[in-house]
Amino acid sequence: MVSERQSLDTSLLVATAILVACGILFIYDASFVRASQTHYTNFDPEFYLKRQFVWACVGTVALITAIAVPYWKLDRLAVAGMAITIGLLILVLFAGHESHGSRRWFILGPLRIQPAEFAKIAVVLYLAQWMSVRKQKIRSLTEGFLPLAGLLGLLGVLVAIEPDLGTALVIVCTGTVMLFVGGARKRHLLMLGLVGVLAVVVLIWMEPYRWDRVLDWLNPERDVQGSGYQVVQSLIALGSGGLVGVGLGQGRQKYFYLPAEHTDYILGTIGEELGFLGTMGLLFLFLYVAVRGFTIAHRTKDPFGSLIASGITTMITGQALLNIGVVTKTLPATGVPLPFISYGGSSLVLTMIAMGLLANISQYPGGSPSAARGNKGSNEDLLDRRWDRRARLSSYRHR
Repeated sequence: MVSERQSLDTSLLVATAILVACGILFIYDASFVRASQTHYTNFDPEFYLKRQFVWACVGTVALITAIAVPYWKLDRLAVAGMAITIGLLILVLFAGHESHGSRRWFILGPLRIQPAEFAKIAVVLYLAQWMSVRKQKIRSLTEGFLPLAGLLGLLGVLVAIEPDLGTALVIVCTGTVMLFVGGARKRHLLMLGLVGVLAVVVLIWMEPYRWDRVLDWLNPERDVQGSGYQVVQSLIALGSGGLVGVGLGQGRQKYFYLPAEHTDYILGTIGEELGFLGTMGLLFLFLYVAVRGFTIAHRTKDPFGSLIASGITTMITGQALLNIGVVTKTLPATGVPLPFISYGGSSLVLTMIAMGLLANISQYPGGSPSAARGNKGSNEDLLDRRWDRRARLSSYRHR
């Protein structure tokens, strides 16, 4: 019998609505100058605003759908979803639209679809389904860990060669955290981490522009008018904002000083106009989403639901931290958008679907019928291994 359905986590949905609304507002504020002076936008200052609003409406429908369909029914779609995702990631390398040296998108009329964005949710669902069904096999190097690590490696490579190293890092890091939560051995995770670091070093070495980004991160003044320009302008924007900012709509960096002012570096525009306090208010919303997401994962007794919640929360907050790190020069530039806030339809819709799934899982702390996936009697076991380190150590000693 399915556990009793409880009320939605409304605070999570309120935080989502605020973030989406802020994103639409900030995108218009950051983009109207560029849009009003660009042939691509037909010189329409509201061009990006209108498009993002349409995507927000699509995302709202997708979010409601994700809430309405009981989450455990998604396990039957996990394998097919992963197969389709891998196929699309391969296809986009040959038939995708090329822009600025990258093949990341399919162009369908006015729509730009980015398969790498949907690979994020596909990997969360697939890993959750695999580990909830096979349970202890994740602790086996050959039967569990290596096949899943190989899958993460395949996805990471396919996305990285588009090239989109930032999204590849988000996918691999999200999957790695899920393997940890699912009970993988620490030495196996350490091995995966070392291989991952080596792979990133090789990918950086293979592309001169990536190496330039690392050098600019270490010393942005080495080429202020060239490869270091974006980093320097981002820091100028944040520094100009001070404590309370220069005022919404009053920033100067969006006047063709700060590149990607409405996409990857939109936080720089926000920092300039709303200052430190306004920026911290936005970051608090992301912190709240992280706390609520991991709380839902902890409370959910069903391994499938708990793993999905853990993966989604890691994906969103990890990507936010990566973007914030780039804008503040804490990390080298990666080209990762700020969830909910940066302009981009695929990213927004995917993130809203993910939030809908989180809200869905919050309704069923008791989970689905465990016998439906062969999990009878195993839910509390998995939770103990995940959330109570002492219980895990004790269980290892008794095996």
